[in-house]
Amino acid sequence: METELPTEYDVIVTGTGLVECIVAAASARVGKKVLHIDKNDYYGGQWASFTLKGLEQWVDEHSASPQETTKELESKEGETLVATCDPRRVYSKVKLRWHVQKAVTPSEETPIEVHGESGGNQSCGEGGETTDLSKEKEGSSETKDEAKEHKKWSQDEMRNLSRKFNLDLAPKLLYSRGALVELLISSNVARYAEFKCITRVLTWVATEGDKGNLLVVPCSRSDVFTTDTVTLVEKRLLMKFLEFCHSYDEHPEQLEEYADKTFVEFLKSRKLTDNLIHFVTESIAMVSGEVSCREGLESMKLFLTSLGRYGTTPFLFSMYGCGELPQAFCRLCAVFEGTYILRRPVLSLVTDSENKCLGIVSEGQRLQCSHLVMDASCAPHKYTAIASLAAQKSISRSIFITDRSILSSDKEQLTLLRLPAKDGNPQPITIIEVGSGSGICPKNLYCVHMTCHGSDAEEDFKVAVQRLFGNGEDPDKPSILMSLYFNLADLSGCDLVSGAASNLHLCCGPGAELDYDSAIDQARCIFSRMFPEEEFLPRAPDPDEIVFDNAGAVPKEGDIFDSNTPDGQDGDVKGNPQSAGKETCTDGGNTSAVDESVAASELS
Repeated sequence: METELPTEYDVIVTGTGLVECIVAAASARVGKKVLHIDKNDYYGGQWASFTLKGLEQWVDEHSASPQETTKELESKEGETLVATCDPRRVYSKVKLRWHVQKAVTPSEETPIEVHGESGGNQSCGEGGETTDLSKEKEGSSETKDEAKEHKKWSQDEMRNLSRKFNLDLAPKLLYSRGALVELLISSNVARYAEFKCITRVLTWVATEGDKGNLLVVPCSRSDVFTTDTVTLVEKRLLMKFLEFCHSYDEHPEQLEEYADKTFVEFLKSRKLTDNLIHFVTESIAMVSGEVSCREGLESMKLFLTSLGRYGTTPFLFSMYGCGELPQAFCRLCAVFEGTYILRRPVLSLVTDSENKCLGIVSEGQRLQCSHLVMDASCAPHKYTAIASLAAQKSISRSIFITDRSILSSDKEQLTLLRLPAKDGNPQPITIIEVGSGSGICPKNLYCVHMTCHGSDAEEDFKVAVQRLFGNGEDPDKPSILMSLYFNLADLSGCDLVSGAASNLHLCCGPGAELDYDSAIDQARCIFSRMFPEEEFLPRAPDPDEIVFDNAGAVPKEGDIFDSNTPDGQDGDVKGNPQSAGKETCTDGGNTSAVDESVAASELS
């Protein structure tokens, strides 16, 4: 049955990608009437996180050819109905492959492991010793490492744990002093999300032949002095350079002669060795050597100023997947009376002769708005510069589920690795590895994300896969249990403004960059075009800061149900939102509530 909605809104937002959700929250926060709809039955769009079964369903949907709207549309006099496009058109070369059997036969089952003290049948925890019961019966006295065998997984067993997976389409990190962290804090949206700090940054250093090693990058002062990957002389040079980068803008005279030179040229002028230049460009600034000197120094400063704010590295990762971040902004929008409907496709846009968007048509209902915010992937061809997606840049993505970490450690690590574009690797590849501690996958499994610019994901990541994974041939490397490759059109370079209707605001999807800065900038730009006089995402009040419409009013007869509560004192049942675990906001006499149990954050 079709849901009938009110027909007039200040802002209609279609699609629940991160940019769209931020704009929706910002609009509702300043009192605008917002309708936020999505054709999918999940939040996030191109930024979504999926369970394992959900990811398989997504692959099935996106392996099919996109369908263009062919239904005849009727319009009123002086209006034009423009059909929307299938958002699946931005995806290509979607390939999911299993590398384990559908079910494990009894002869292949891994011997049971238990904690030595508890005796229960459970997998080994951090630092807990294990005993292999099958070998203990034989009287063998083996070490912990010899006794512990890697579990043999099957497709069926992994699917049974599907809900323990949260697999990202667009994994990214937050700089601790980056734009998104500052926005989460200033707007008070941080209470709707949880984060963990990336615990190590790795780099790949080539050795003789085609071999190489993964090394931990020294990030902090203590790391520099304890690492054995650089010499004593290099440590002094590196520390001196890092101190300069932290306050480089206070010494502009030292940069005048390098204004038109590359970052690498500047590094060489500081007498940094090739080894240090590798660490600085590939793992700290994370830029190519051809970028300008100032751009490289800005990246260095962001890295260094983010150190120590929340952990030993500059980066944060969203618990339960990056798809939680769009939902956090959706919660704020809902608190301020935004209306949300999923599984509601938009058939067409309604425009007039002056190239102004009047609204949308959805499930036969015409909905009018002053501003329309839309994901560019489903916008009509005539309003975008993406009619020919084959000519656009592409982002290569891959997701691997593995049986162990790419660099084993005593504790589970959250890892960032940037594989440089050298020694046979065609493009710099950003690699993020997360485990069960972040709510991404079941215990004893790891999820490895790879991202780069390219045209064929499987080919683009071929060298990286050979270097990092053993696939059963090298026992010292992790084995891939499942792999997914796909390519996503990069719309960040498209002109999404000049060709669109005057009040139609298009949002490009995620790019290949590591952080969220471009998404935040895009959301700010769209909001300022819509409401130039309004503040962008002002701080939302905490529950104990809410002032209710009836505050101080004399209770009427029947308002107080506890006869023992004196007049003028609040009882537990007298409309106190915190007593019910709810946070209530008012606007024009209407109220809406959000469950406060989701408001757990480590950023406050």
